[in-house]
Amino acid sequence: MADAKTFKQDMVVSIRYRNDLPPPPMPPKLLDIDTGGLSQYLTTSYASGLAKREEPNIEIDAEGGMPIDMIGVPGYFLGDESAIMAPEITPVLDPADQALLMSLEQLKSQGAKNNVSFLRKTQYMTASQIAKTTDPFMRSSPRPQKTAGAKPPPVPISRDDPENIKRQIQKGFDLAYPDSVPYKPQDAKANPITSAERDVWEHPQHPDNRKLHPVDYYPIMPDLETGTDMASNWQAIKFDKPPLPPLKNGRRDDRIDVGLLMASENPELMPEWRARKEAHEANPQDYSDPGPEPYTWLLSVPKQPDATPRIRQLFDDSNPNKDDPNLMAPLLEESADGTPRLPFERIKVYTDATRQEVDPRRVVALSLVNPANLQQHSRFRKHDSPAAYYYPIYERVKMKADRGQLSKQRNAGHPLEEDLPDQMMVLFREPDAKERHIRSEFRGRNDQSFAEQWAELEREVQLEEEKEHADRILDEQGPLHEGAQDVSMAEVEGAEDAEVSMNGAQRKDRADDRNTPPQQPQSPPVNGNAGRDVDADAEDDDDDMLDG
Repeated sequence: MADAKTFKQDMVVSIRYRNDLPPPPMPPKLLDIDTGGLSQYLTTSYASGLAKREEPNIEIDAEGGMPIDMIGVPGYFLGDESAIMAPEITPVLDPADQALLMSLEQLKSQGAKNNVSFLRKTQYMTASQIAKTTDPFMRSSPRPQKTAGAKPPPVPISRDDPENIKRQIQKGFDLAYPDSVPYKPQDAKANPITSAERDVWEHPQHPDNRKLHPVDYYPIMPDLETGTDMASNWQAIKFDKPPLPPLKNGRRDDRIDVGLLMASENPELMPEWRARKEAHEANPQDYSDPGPEPYTWLLSVPKQPDATPRIRQLFDDSNPNKDDPNLMAPLLEESADGTPRLPFERIKVYTDATRQEVDPRRVVALSLVNPANLQQHSRFRKHDSPAAYYYPIYERVKMKADRGQLSKQRNAGHPLEEDLPDQMMVLFREPDAKERHIRSEFRGRNDQSFAEQWAELEREVQLEEEKEHADRILDEQGPLHEGAQDVSMAEVEGAEDAEVSMNGAQRKDRADDRNTPPQQPQSPPVNGNAGRDVDADAEDDDDDMLDG
């Protein structure tokens, strides 16, 4: 073994030493660490459960932080709670707060109107335009050229301007009567007539249907001899349903043409209307006008079915026999006071009516009258040419029959139909001065030939008012008591020199007659006490008794 060849053996081993970092003492941040309880906070029931478990720690007083002191409320302890109640009349809301009351649909519709497409203005550029924009010798933004002597835009003229209305009326007369134009050169030059306007006047056409052409012309004139009890103004009345049913033979019941429509106060709606009217008059800026008074309308027609032709003859001025007593004799009936009158029966009661006041100078009723087609005694026969007579309308009324409203008022303690008459007896008489004055007011303002008669009517009305005032004073004084009598002006003027009886003793007002013994007065009795002899000794005895 010793002789064996020895050799060196090397052992190659690759050793790597690890240098790992120790674990952190706390979890790192910004890492998705599953805590297990985060999902419960994301549920909708967590907030409601937390609100139930944890009550708010708020210390409040017994009145909840809102002390209520009723001592300062006027009239509360007297039973008047109007100071703490909402007002019966809702005040007008300020225009700035109107948007707060808009509904969701109104807000959406308003937003849809304000939406504007993003395509404001689409422009297509041509080759020439592109060349101009790319050409360095062309100005990209040319300077605006100033127009020399540019005129300001004309001021718009209001249609309701009185001067404009006057010019248009004058232009219409110049167009209808061209012969009068040279006599008014200034007016004609200020508003000249164009060829188009003259062609329209000579060849008029319908604005909607060009195939229609006029067949006749009627000048518009006022009917001065027709007047009503409403200062010659008229009412346009419209019914939602026919007031009278047709007759058995299917013919229209023409009694409605001569019917009577009487208006009376509505007892249920009048208190509310008066409260709103007083609030509007006291503060018109905060409270709106409630409109006309609420009325109950009673419609009555003649009792006899065949009374319409006779009543029409009575009101027909062209009928020479309209004042004949035999014309209305078959229709008259004896009334409660024994006088023969024309009976009218009630057919319907209207509790609701829409009333709209209009300008009588703009809304009129027209009646086309051709004298050639009228009777011989007609008052329109004095006009040779046809005319369109107009009647001013100051109110439009639409009647609405509501039987349910009548039953409600009857159940609420307002026997409306029981208070209204079932039958009215009409007596024909001549109008007094006041009625004739009211009916002739329209003619007195527009007819110069009626000026003297109009002045006479005004004097008659003034005398009648003075007489009514004197009668009212006598009624207030009442009847004279026993022993009193009227005193004339002569007695009043001579009262200073007359002897006056006071408490059974005579006395003279004049100083120079104090020492003169009393005598029989020569003047007439004053203040209802005639002069009489008085015993002086009796007067002294009375004085002694008073002194004792």
